Amino acid sequence: MTLFAVIAHSHPLMAQVPDPIAPAPEPAAPSATPTPKTVTNAGEVPPLVEPVLDLPATPAAQIDAITLFPNQGEISGTGFNDQRFGYVLHGEARAVYDSNLFIQPRNEREDFIFRISPGVSVGWGEFKSELTGGDSFRNRFERSAGKNYFYVNYSPSYTWYTNNGDLDAFDQAARLEGEWAIQRLTIGVRAGYVTETVPVEDIGNLVAQKRLTAALTSTYDYSGKTSFEFNNFFAGVSYDGIGQDSREWRNEDWMNYQISPKIQLGLGGTVAYVERDAVPAQNYEQARLRAIYEASEKLKLSLTGGVEWRRSEGEDSQTHGTFELDMAWNPYEGASLYLQGYRRSVTGVSLGSEYNIATGAVAQYRQRLFRRFFFEMTAEYQNSDYQQGSGSSNQARTDDLLSLRPGVGFDMAAWLNCEITGEYRQNDSSDAQRGYDATRAMVRFNLLF
Repeated sequence: MTLFAVIAHSHPLMAQVPDPIAPAPEPAAPSATPTPKTVTNAGEVPPLVEPVLDLPATPAAQIDAITLFPNQGEISGTGFNDQRFGYVLHGEARAVYDSNLFIQPRNEREDFIFRISPGVSVGWGEFKSELTGGDSFRNRFERSAGKNYFYVNYSPSYTWYTNNGDLDAFDQAARLEGEWAIQRLTIGVRAGYVTETVPVEDIGNLVAQKRLTAALTSTYDYSGKTSFEFNNFFAGVSYDGIGQDSREWRNEDWMNYQISPKIQLGLGGTVAYVERDAVPAQNYEQARLRAIYEASEKLKLSLTGGVEWRRSEGEDSQTHGTFELDMAWNPYEGASLYLQGYRRSVTGVSLGSEYNIATGAVAQYRQRLFRRFFFEMTAEYQNSDYQQGSGSSNQARTDDLLSLRPGVGFDMAAWLNCEITGEYRQNDSSDAQRGYDATRAMVRFNLLF
């Protein structure tokens, strides 16, 4: 609660939104992700397509979320060695072609976008694997890794546009993360601050934003079979005029029971409060059940289902079912298959949109060849059913988003690798002003010293 009080009384976030070009507006203009997400080594569970966010957000395939390279054990140089305290210098350079920069249904504007992003990370303990992406999917199953570490990462970036120079921007990304295991208790802390310019389907334009997130998590092993989780989250995001600034607080608690060596069951509850400028606040509660099944070292499954009650001030409560099904399979060395199906509610961003019900599926296949070459194919479909407030003059709408993302990568040196990725996105919307097609291609060089 102290953490929440500090965040709640902080100054409001501010952002600038680029003016849409007239007749036209974790992808898109590159985001300011401090470090790349990676695939795991052979035999380990593959990560999620997108990083697990502190708070729910509309899943949206973005080209700059793709990183093909495993990196555990591959950071070279003298920064780490076997020290308890260490550092790493890293950097990124990328070039992106975007056929529809402002995600418009007509009068599309294409552009070539370039970005450079140096970075430095300093930390203590076993933080090397967490620094370069962490294994998000494994963390879904193994909530506490039992490690002691702490690190701070800072990565500024400069982005310039060939045809839209008014969008050139200096961005920043900072992240703090730590975990401490004290006998039966494991405590984790995360905080991040990012400025970025990305397309937002809810708004239907390219938007500059500032995002602040924080999390305080804990797990207590009551016995060999029973454990408890107490987690608190905050997320604040700001837009300028075109979207609704929001601040969301969430408490999520779980009681877990290991009924057999391969099966764990969990009972969880969530209470959340959402503030948005110029519109009534929202509250929502969730009751959920979770089952985790480790069929073998190569196959893991997780199913979470429940009910959500969401309401805005002065309005009746709305009830929705939610679920998430995850499967990770390593059929043979160097290969991994990840499947996910989900239905969740997401707080609205645009004026008049209170929230949307997102239902979708993700399939991702990754293959490592000859230890130096990598291939990835990701497909995602999402249906978003936008809910409008009773006082809104806007009509409710439904979007169907499809994305396909192939990618290849290869090592150029012990400290340098290259990625070539592509993406096709199609959004069919009941609102004629929100549908679009976009094709993107990216070349990226990653450096680690």
